[in-house]
Amino acid sequence: MVVSKSKYFTLSDLVESDPRYAEAKAQLSPYERGSDEYLSKLIDLCPLSQYLSYDAYLAQQASPIPNSTEAGYGPVYRNVLSPEKHVSCFDISLPSSYHHFLLSRRLWPKNDCLGVRHLDPVAGKYKERFEFESYERVEERSRYLGSGIMSLVNVKRCKPLNASDFVVVILSHNRLEWVLCDIACQAYSLTNTALYDTLGPKASEYIMNITESPVLLFAKQTISRVINILRNLKYINTLVCIDDLSDQELHVLNTSLLSKRHNSKGEEISFYCLSQVEKIGQVTQIPTSPPGLESIYTISFTSGTTGLPKGVLVPHRCATAGLTGALSVFERDLKVTKFTKELCFLPLAHILQRQFLLLDLSTGGALGFLHEPHPINLVEDLRILKPDYAILVPRILTRFEAVIKQSLERSGFQKEAYLRLLAPGSVGVAPDAASGKILNASTFYQNLVTKTRNLLGLDNCKYLLTGSAPVAVETLKFLNSALGIQLRQGYGLTESFAGMCFGEAPDMATGTVGATAFTCEVRLKSVSFMGYNAAKGKGEVQMRGPQVFSGYFKRPEETKNAIDDEGWFSTGDVAEIDERGLLKVVDRVKNFFKMAQGEYIAPEKVENMYISSCPLVSQVFAYGDSYRTFLVGVVGINEEAVRDTLGQKHGSITSLRDEELILAINNSIAIRKDLLNILNSSCDNLQGFEKLHNLRVGLEPFSVENDLITPTFKIKRAKASKFFKETLDQLYKEGSLVKDERL
Repeated sequence: MVVSKSKYFTLSDLVESDPRYAEAKAQLSPYERGSDEYLSKLIDLCPLSQYLSYDAYLAQQASPIPNSTEAGYGPVYRNVLSPEKHVSCFDISLPSSYHHFLLSRRLWPKNDCLGVRHLDPVAGKYKERFEFESYERVEERSRYLGSGIMSLVNVKRCKPLNASDFVVVILSHNRLEWVLCDIACQAYSLTNTALYDTLGPKASEYIMNITESPVLLFAKQTISRVINILRNLKYINTLVCIDDLSDQELHVLNTSLLSKRHNSKGEEISFYCLSQVEKIGQVTQIPTSPPGLESIYTISFTSGTTGLPKGVLVPHRCATAGLTGALSVFERDLKVTKFTKELCFLPLAHILQRQFLLLDLSTGGALGFLHEPHPINLVEDLRILKPDYAILVPRILTRFEAVIKQSLERSGFQKEAYLRLLAPGSVGVAPDAASGKILNASTFYQNLVTKTRNLLGLDNCKYLLTGSAPVAVETLKFLNSALGIQLRQGYGLTESFAGMCFGEAPDMATGTVGATAFTCEVRLKSVSFMGYNAAKGKGEVQMRGPQVFSGYFKRPEETKNAIDDEGWFSTGDVAEIDERGLLKVVDRVKNFFKMAQGEYIAPEKVENMYISSCPLVSQVFAYGDSYRTFLVGVVGINEEAVRDTLGQKHGSITSLRDEELILAINNSIAIRKDLLNILNSSCDNLQGFEKLHNLRVGLEPFSVENDLITPTFKIKRAKASKFFKETLDQLYKEGSLVKDERL
């Protein structure tokens, strides 16, 4: 076996050439390189850290390259798993995620692939089981769907049936058909993009028109939204409802409800349903044309906190690098009797969920979907599917913490005794395993953990992964202890196809997000106007490598500003890198304002510090301006934690319902002052002028639904300031509640 001569350095090349992986190389030796048996075995040999001393790997996960420091920059760090070269993809025979999917289809054709809970028309409720389509069936349907889309669109454009020079747009919540469409696009080298459910009409029209997309696939529940924007869509010619429609419904859509019959190019506009398009594709059977590494997989539009969405061009090279990086650090179960299952919870328009969708499809895993698209259904579906892992945002983790504590309160035993048993100090992570194995193995403790996991549907869960926003370390510690499973934090951006850092389980409580994957290298850039010096280990994160995007769609100047001539992408995130090579994000570049006394405030740094330091809060919006001498804030609380903590002094609040609790806190200066003191005392790393002096609380004051956060959970500062203007003015009128305290 020899290292491939391709310009791309692959995981296969790494294992074949690095003597540290000699054991893995020996296990691959019976198979021909690039064969299905070889690739299956290589997947099974991951994660690569098992071939190093795990203790040594934990102690040094990324290392600085000697003599790589330049003026204004810190040293360049690379992952110790591949310190000499970036890894571009898994194997040169797998240049796209579609090739990975086809490998799964060949290896495990009968495996469960995509599953849903169907509505029982007789009982009038959803069935208590997931029903799955197999890999071979999903591959077949996606091929028919892709062929049907190509046929319909290209006939109307008067182009060859195999022309793939257009963008497919998907507008839907998570569901089987969303993934079917994604795979169909990959099969025919079609670029796609997704519209968040919550995007307004202006942003949706902008994306449809700037991409010049002729085809939109949408859920039935969004028909009115589609019809309302149709007259402003210049290039649309094919509208596909992914739900079944009757002949009568289709007739009405294609006649009386069409606001216009032809687009700006004179092409006829028609409505179809998905089953029709699949049948057309089954007849036309256009041969597939799988993509290459540099083909554009998707244009991922970041919803943005200001202005119109910005399209990130994600080539298959970027996606397969992200997939390979995840494969190298997450163990996958490839046993014949049981493959990995995941419940798809984050929106598929969210790039992190997209990354792990590809991970599932590349390893024969099964993916289930919420029976109805609302977080309230999460636990019910978790209990039925019993997934092996889940990707959850911090606010869900804090809800889990509250649910566990509430369930203890309702039990027949003393809550305090349970909490002492589940205290983070009573459980640790085994130093010789990444599994997060519980050290406290008493029968009573194990029974309690089992019941707690059953409560949330996490019976089989090996790890929970979180990202996109900070989460309190105490919350992570509690959940690790109460659930006895790994909790891992990740870091990445849309521009890096989501996760390019994944923290190891033993690093859970450090506040770090892991080391750079071996598909990237990172360095820090000094940000002098914010006081960050890369030479001292803090600065703006820059990344370079195969996992980095290729540019912003139709925005050459912004691309030039973001990626320099040497290929370094400036993320806008400020971080520190510790002696082990682990990143800890602490701030954002440019997100700052000046107070009346001349001090500069970085609000995201302040907000993240509160959230990561104090489990009482899940959302924080810090506000100030050049006319003010102190900060005020709007805070989303974890009601159970606040009730327990403040109830020790203010006993009257312990029996209040959630809405009553919010009212009681906001109406009482004394309670708010005590809450502020608790919050401020937990943030020792903030200077006095960076701490809140007054606040209002809510259960979830910022949501995608009220358009105050993006679908990736970043606060829209301008909108939030306007939305809460009356509240903020009132807080300043009320004055500082802690001016006499030593902050």
